[in-house]
Amino acid sequence: MRVRAPLTLALPAALAVAFLLLPLAGILARTPWATLPTRFTSHEVTQAMTLSLTVSVWALLLSLTLGVPLAWLLARVPFRGKAFVRCLVMLPMVLPPTVAGVALLQGYGRRGIIGTYLDSWFGITLPFSTTGAVLASTFVAMPFLVISLEGALANLHPRYEEVATTLGATPLHTFRTITLPMVAPGLFAGAALCWARALGEFGATITFAGNLPGTTQTLPLQVYLLLQDDPEGATAVSLLLLAIATAVLLSLRGRWLQPPTAGRGRGGTGPGRGVKRDLRPHSEQPHEEPEAAVNHAAPEGPVPPRPRTPEHPLRTTVSGAVEATLHAQAGTTIAVVGPNGAGKTTLLRTLLGLTTRATPKTLHLGDDAQDVSQTPPHHRRIAWVPQDGALFPHLTALANTAYGLRTQGVPKTEAHQQAQHWLDRLGVGPLSHRRPAHLSGGQAQRVALARALAARPRLLLLDEPLAALDQSTRAHVRQTLRTHLADFPGVCLIVTHDPIEAVSLADHVLVLEDGRTLQYATPAELTRHPRSPWVARMLGHNAWPGKATPEGTILLNNGASLTTTRQSGPAPTTGLAVIPPEAVSLHTTRPTGSPRNVWPGTIRELTAQGGRMRVLVDGEPDVVAEITPAAAADLALAEGTPVWVSVKATEVRFVPA
Repeated sequence: MRVRAPLTLALPAALAVAFLLLPLAGILARTPWATLPTRFTSHEVTQAMTLSLTVSVWALLLSLTLGVPLAWLLARVPFRGKAFVRCLVMLPMVLPPTVAGVALLQGYGRRGIIGTYLDSWFGITLPFSTTGAVLASTFVAMPFLVISLEGALANLHPRYEEVATTLGATPLHTFRTITLPMVAPGLFAGAALCWARALGEFGATITFAGNLPGTTQTLPLQVYLLLQDDPEGATAVSLLLLAIATAVLLSLRGRWLQPPTAGRGRGGTGPGRGVKRDLRPHSEQPHEEPEAAVNHAAPEGPVPPRPRTPEHPLRTTVSGAVEATLHAQAGTTIAVVGPNGAGKTTLLRTLLGLTTRATPKTLHLGDDAQDVSQTPPHHRRIAWVPQDGALFPHLTALANTAYGLRTQGVPKTEAHQQAQHWLDRLGVGPLSHRRPAHLSGGQAQRVALARALAARPRLLLLDEPLAALDQSTRAHVRQTLRTHLADFPGVCLIVTHDPIEAVSLADHVLVLEDGRTLQYATPAELTRHPRSPWVARMLGHNAWPGKATPEGTILLNNGASLTTTRQSGPAPTTGLAVIPPEAVSLHTTRPTGSPRNVWPGTIRELTAQGGRMRVLVDGEPDVVAEITPAAAADLALAEGTPVWVSVKATEVRFVPA
């Protein structure tokens, strides 16, 4: 919809544009166009231009050398006094230029805090020299680089750097190969603004470095001198500086001047977690290949030999925000489940060494029983696949997959051969030349898994790898995941909220609640004996904590009671009363006959689930029932309808705690 600006806003805005445009139009109107070439080629102007370019380039190089690490520190590292440092960085942007020059004199002048020692010890005098002009330009221009790059780094989610670290990249290698390429637009914008500001610097330069022809007399200072004796010449040189500034702004269009757009989940500035969004038209979005076209087997022809990988068992004890002890044989897959905030992701990040909220007391990986709990993350050989995959957007699928091998010192050709082999095994080999932005959700998740497996980890961590996929794609990727986890020689931990994934993919299930281990058992044992209402409900059952009496009655904690055929011991036993939803019957009138558990309720919600209707009933206790759509129609059920709930005593199961 086209928005029309109200007159009360449009008129002041138009006046603001005119206010800014009129002085610039004055330069164009008063420029002596006929003598312009002669004035530009005069000795004074060319000398000042050469000096300005020299000073601004050196100021840019110095700003890059000092400003890039400072921007990274401000964006990534928490430390005391960060607000003060950020204020210090921005201060030259708001200081009057002459005040900046005076400050430089007091710091680096012959009688300054540092200048005194530079002069007496090394014979270095900064004021009234070209070096002093570079220093003055750097002082006022570097903040533009730091602020721009810090913003770009703040918008870059740390998970990309963390994934690179888990693949074996050192911090410096991660910064060079992942961080800098992904913030390149912000770095370019900051560098261009920094250079333009250094080129146009006047006040700090004339105060600190003076106005010496050929030494410190830059182009802005030349304009100042010409304005006194030759106004037309000053206007002509001003036009030159105006053209340079305009060219810089045009080159930054879309990087600095345009408002930010919503980022994609796989991109550098998208959200850290959650469902990925694709902002392209539907006709341009990548589509998932049909399952029939996916080849999970190795391709025909010669395959590069894979290094023989020993089996890697796992033994670890974690303490802190998460308390857990895990012992698993090689080839074991462990599903980590629990309610939101239970500590599932914190457990993975603790094993990776990416958090201080919890620490592994011991972390033994492999048959050599080596404890790597104090080893840096990039040396642990623990691969991590985040929820959205976190593929590096500036690399192709092949380069993404080969990244871990390259950080381990594998030659490029061999690394790419092994990476292509893994992509082929996971059915995305033909897409190896594509970048992540041109992959569908399922394809990207397979590439992320290939990247993790190709790095030959001793421990594989998957953080809700299927959560952001649609149902059909999730089934395809789950099948792929099951196939390749069966061949993985180490231990795999997979965080999931889906009971189907937990049961179908895992050999054991670790249940966390409030950061503590609630249950660690096989899926079959978990189904037979859930130890918490959350576990039972995750498996689709009704569950209420209570006590079983010797008479066969279960006294629930909410005050209600249920009758069961189970006989308890002489003393009450604490545990869970469990009822499958299909064992719950609903009636519009109080039922008579065999059901021994009957209570009234009101329908809160009805939802379709496959070929069944799932009905949530408020009562004492609340209960979930599953009935057929035909039964729901016969009973004329709707939200707010009063009903009677009945459950046979034989359907009530008590699970001791």
